[in-house]
Amino acid sequence: MATLEATLALVLAVAAVGALAHWVALPGTLLLVFCGVGLSWVPGLSDLHIQPEIFFALFIPPLLFADGWLIPKRDLLGVLRPVLMLAFGLVFATVVAIGYLIHWLIPSLPLAAAFALGAIVSPTDAVATSAATARLPVPSAITNILNGESLINDASGLVAFKFAVAAVATGAFSLADAGGQVVLLAAGGFGAGVAVAWAIGGTRLRLRRARVEDPTVQTILSLLTPYAAYFLAESLHVSGILAVVAAGLYAGSHDARHLSLATRRHAWEVWTMLLYVFNGLVFLLLGVELPSVLARIAGTPWQDLALYAITLWAALNVVRLVWIFPLANLRPFLFRKVREREGFPNPRGVFIVGWAGLRGSVTMAAALSIPLAASGGEPFPGRDLLIFLAGSSIVLTLVVNGLTLPLFIRYLGVHGDGNAQREERAARIALAQAGSASVRESLAHLSRTEEVALGRRLVDNYERLLHRLSANAARRAELDALAEFERKLMLSALRAERAELLEMRDAGVINDQTMRAIESEIDDAESSLSPAHRRGHG
Repeated sequence: MATLEATLALVLAVAAVGALAHWVALPGTLLLVFCGVGLSWVPGLSDLHIQPEIFFALFIPPLLFADGWLIPKRDLLGVLRPVLMLAFGLVFATVVAIGYLIHWLIPSLPLAAAFALGAIVSPTDAVATSAATARLPVPSAITNILNGESLINDASGLVAFKFAVAAVATGAFSLADAGGQVVLLAAGGFGAGVAVAWAIGGTRLRLRRARVEDPTVQTILSLLTPYAAYFLAESLHVSGILAVVAAGLYAGSHDARHLSLATRRHAWEVWTMLLYVFNGLVFLLLGVELPSVLARIAGTPWQDLALYAITLWAALNVVRLVWIFPLANLRPFLFRKVREREGFPNPRGVFIVGWAGLRGSVTMAAALSIPLAASGGEPFPGRDLLIFLAGSSIVLTLVVNGLTLPLFIRYLGVHGDGNAQREERAARIALAQAGSASVRESLAHLSRTEEVALGRRLVDNYERLLHRLSANAARRAELDALAEFERKLMLSALRAERAELLEMRDAGVINDQTMRAIESEIDDAESSLSPAHRRGHG
């Protein structure tokens, strides 16, 4: 099967599995792996192989850039201390512990290759954790720590992976030299990423000032930003991984302030689709690769493979819990003022953070990017076994940790703190007050009766929204139910408008161009009534 046909088949499979996931009570990532295994029997797909360096450069930059773009910057700064201890300290502990354990368990695997496996499985996946806890209220501090850890340990884990792969290739490794290089690579990569994002952000602003506000052009520049940051940093021999994360952090702050509504909406839709496809392809390609990987390690008894996989999964959880519990209690133990002000952390919440170490797409992308050969031309030692173990760690954490995490949250009585809801309601109240004040100020300058009446209706709408947002919980529930009824009535009316529009087009009363122009207005109105906007409009 030609590469083009194979690529289209894989993208179609991602969409099909996405639809199937709505009816099957399994994580979508597992369904993608199973689907990939099935597709591996399709003639041509079993022979589909992407060069590891191309795979890494294609998939890693947009995934890390999106993480940096999306993460709430204020919340990250609020939990920066524990995040850094997890994203650097725990990653280092995981690399060392897993490296020595796997080397002891499989003596034929070189220590550097075992360290590479430790680096591959060290990043956690906040998306998988969020999916596992989507219907459960989790304290905001836990969510912020897990999101921040996932962003930064993606970068630190991949940097460690690069060093481990280089050690396998050269056969030499010095911890002291590596420590110094990491500092230089990190600083250089971060600077390169910020510089690229700043330059592209400035270009987009200049285009906007020149009235070149085409959302498509702006979105293309957004899509190219992570690749530009990565390749510039790599050409300067600094960390392309950290460059991408830095670019995402800068762009996330810049874009919200300076881009137009049309560009933001268009870019968000394109990025959502791209990340969905890329995340899906990573797990689908794992499934496609899995039968051939298993065939190449067929000489290892399946009992041994199962032992290696379960040991790796257990070790990941043990290392994480052993690291997290002392870390969480260290500051209050050492400092009396901290102990008096904050007390010791709730051990139940600490356990949830420890058990939420799910692995995901970055781990899989790193595993599939292991070089085929070392620098001397000989095969990379244990490459197929490393891919199998990385894949098994993802599957086991998703199945065991992911499916039991909601049970532990309920059993341990971990509840949401409501901070996010309170903050959102306070923000909506402030916005409604600002809007109402602006309309009231305009009313003083209006003279026409129709204009005054329109202004007063707008003020009434704001007052109704403020009344709903400021009410107590019971009254707010009643008013929300009325607002929901109103929303459904408006959606019903818009559906009637759309049906009438299509009938007019079918009858030849209007042409397709007229239909599309009016249909776009109906689409915008329906979008404003979507569940995401429901709470903000009364």
